[in-house]
Order: sequence, then C-alpha cells, then structure tokens
Amino acid sequence: MKFLILLLFPVFSFSQAKLDTVSFLSGKVKILAPKALKPMSDEMWTLKYQNRPRPVLVLSDNDGEVNLIADMTQQPARENQLVSFKDFQIQQLKSRRPDLQLLSDSVQTINGKKVGYFKFLTQAIDQKVFNYYFFTLVDGKILLLTFNCIEKLQKKWESTADQIVASLRTN
Repeated sequence: MKFLILLLFPVFSFSQAKLDTVSFLSGKVKILAPKALKPMSDEMWTLKYQNRPRPVLVLSDNDGEVNLIADMTQQPARENQLVSFKDFQIQQLKSRRPDLQLLSDSVQTINGKKVGYFKFLTQAIDQKVFNYYFFTLVDGKILLLTFNCIEKLQKKWESTADQIVASLRTN
C-alpha cells in the first residue's frame, strides 16, 4: 500500500497549478492566480471579446484556453443583496444563452466577506466552455471575476479555480 501511495504522489502533486498572489485595484483586491496565466495581449482580447472594454485584470494561458478576468461594475450593492444579484445574473445569462447548463451556485463567507458564485457550461462555436463566475463587494460596488476554460480542461482546472475563489481577499 505504501508503494502505491508513493507511486501516485507525484501525479497528485503536479495536478495542481502553481499559484502566485496577484493584487489589483490599487491593492484593494488580492487573489491567488496560476503562474501559467499571463496578462492577455490586446490582440487576443480583441479576437476573443471583440469591442468590449478591457477589464482591470485579464490573465490567460498562451493558447487563450484558460482565462481569469476581473472587473468592477458600477452597480452599488450591500452584502445582503448578493443572493439576489447571483440569481439575477443566472436568469439573465439563461435568457441570453439557452444552452447554459448550471452546475452549482451559492453565496458563502470567504475570508470574512460574502462571495457569490455560480459554475456553468456554455457552448462556444466548436466546443463547450466551463465558466466560474464569482463576485463580492469592493467600496460598495460589485467586483465580478470570471474563470473559464475549455470543457476538456475542466477536470484539470476546476480545483484550481476553487482555490482562486477561496483566496479572494478585499480591503
């Protein structure tokens, strides 16, 4: 049995991405982010997201298959409104994306702050995409973060995305 554990240990230890602390919004927000993700080029941003304004944080792997994006909304809110915000966002997405397959959703306390999230799959042009939206309040407004990857990478990246969410800290 010990031999089996020692044999499998390298597999488990390398399955998790190496994480580094990333700070943004003048140090008001800190998260752990995979070292493999780097700032997305303006060219890739335009290719993937057309004319949408560039958010405050856009990290991606070299192929654009794994992305971490964060942006402030201008929507004022209080912590007791995060469940309603989550439910509203899900309904809005479902109305625009009938292909949306909701996997899970909740609002939890993380590092002393309420954080809402929902995980879902959507169909892209040629494959499905795993999406993980999570959000909290910063200065009384909603900070929305998105982690996504192609579905075939979901098993590899979902636990790392859970670590990113669990690491979220705001001042």
